[in-house]
Amino acid sequence: MEEEEKKRRRSSSSRRPSSSSIVGGSPSSLSSNNNNSIEEERMGKWAELPEDLLVLTAERLILLEDFLSFSGVCRSWRSVAINDNFKGSEQTPWLMLAKKDKPDDRQFISLRKGGVIRTVNLPEARGKRCLESLGWLVTISQDGDMNLLHPFTRVQINLPQVTKNYHLDSMKNHLSFIHKAVLSSRPEESNDFVLVVIYGCSRRLAFWRPEDKSWTAVNVGLISFCDINFYKGPCYGVTSNGMVLAFDVWGRNPTLAWHVGYGPREFIGHGGLKQPYIVQSADVVLIVIRVFREACLSVFLEDDHFGFSNNGESRVYYATCGFKVFEVGECVEKTSLGDNALFLGDNSSVSVVASRFRGIKSNCIYYTSNFKRGEGNDMCIYDMEDGNHRPCYEEESSSLTCPPIWVNPSSF
Repeated sequence: MEEEEKKRRRSSSSRRPSSSSIVGGSPSSLSSNNNNSIEEERMGKWAELPEDLLVLTAERLILLEDFLSFSGVCRSWRSVAINDNFKGSEQTPWLMLAKKDKPDDRQFISLRKGGVIRTVNLPEARGKRCLESLGWLVTISQDGDMNLLHPFTRVQINLPQVTKNYHLDSMKNHLSFIHKAVLSSRPEESNDFVLVVIYGCSRRLAFWRPEDKSWTAVNVGLISFCDINFYKGPCYGVTSNGMVLAFDVWGRNPTLAWHVGYGPREFIGHGGLKQPYIVQSADVVLIVIRVFREACLSVFLEDDHFGFSNNGESRVYYATCGFKVFEVGECVEKTSLGDNALFLGDNSSVSVVASRFRGIKSNCIYYTSNFKRGEGNDMCIYDMEDGNHRPCYEEESSSLTCPPIWVNPSSF
C-alpha cells in the first residue's frame, strides 16, 4: 500500500508545470520581464533622489538645452527645473524656423545637437515679421503693430507704432519698415532696458524705453544705418559707407550721436552688393562686411508679403559669397576670428567663444538670409580659414514673412 502511494506522488509531481510557466512563459520572456523590472527600479531610484541634490545638479548646467533635457527625465526632476535654478549665462544661438503649413509653430534648432530641440506653438507671431535680440522677438504686423515677444514664456510687451507718422502708400504693408532691433539688456531681468531700431526707407535710428509713450528719434541727419549693437553702455551703429557712430540713451544728450571711426576706405560707396554688420567680439568692435553676388531665381512666387510687385517672373536674388572683417578704426583686414564664432542675420549680431560649446566651430561666421523674398536656403557656415560655405541645417524655411533667424535663448 505504501509503495503504491509513493508511485502516485511521483506521477503527480512529474505533471506539475515548470517554474517558467508559472510566471508566464518561456525563459526568454522571464528575462524580458526581469529587464523591465530592473529599468523601472533604476528609474524609480533616479526619481527618488533628494530634492537638494537635484537642485545642485540643475544649478551646474550651463546650457539651456541641457537644462531642458534635465527637465524631461521625470516629474521630480521637472519640479526643480525652474528659472531660479538655472545659472547659465552665455548661450549658443538656436535657429528658429517657421513652417508654411503650420503658421503658428516655430521650431528651434540646436547646432550642438544637430536637430530640433523644441517646437513652440506661437500664434502671437502668425503672419508677422520677426527680428531678434537677447532671446526676445520684435514682431511687426502688416498694419504696423509692434510687440516684444518672448518665444518660450509667450510674454508680450506692447510697443508704440513707429509707422504712424509716415505715409507708406508705395508699400502693401509695414512688415519691412523695421530693419533691425537691439535690446540693451534682457527685459525679464530688469525694467531698466532700452530698445533701439533702424526704421524707414531712409534707415534712421529711434529708441524706446518702458516708460515712453512714443519712439524718440536719434539726431543723425541724413545718415542711413545698416546695423546697430550695444557695447559697454552706448549703442553703436554702422552706416552704408562704413562710418561708425555711437549714442548713449542713458546720457545727458541721448539723441546726440558722435563719430567713432571708419571701416576700410574701399568700403566707402560700396554699392548694393555688400552688407555691413557691427558686433562686439573678444572685447573689440568689429565691422563685418557680407559680400553678395547676383543669382537668378527660376521659380514663381505665389505672393510677396513685403509689398513688392510680383508678376510671376523669374527674378534675381542675392547669394552670400564671402565676408570681410575689420576692427573699427583699423584699415587692415582681419583674417581670423581666433576662438570666436559670429552669428549674423536679422538677429542682434552676436559673438560666442566656440571652445566653450561642443559643436560650434571657431573662426567661422554662421549666417541666415537677409532677403525676405523666398529665395531658397541661405543659412550657412562660412569658414574664415578656407573661405568655404557649408549648410548649418539642411531643412529650408518656407515662410516668406518669417525667414530663418538666430535666437539667443533665455529663460523659459
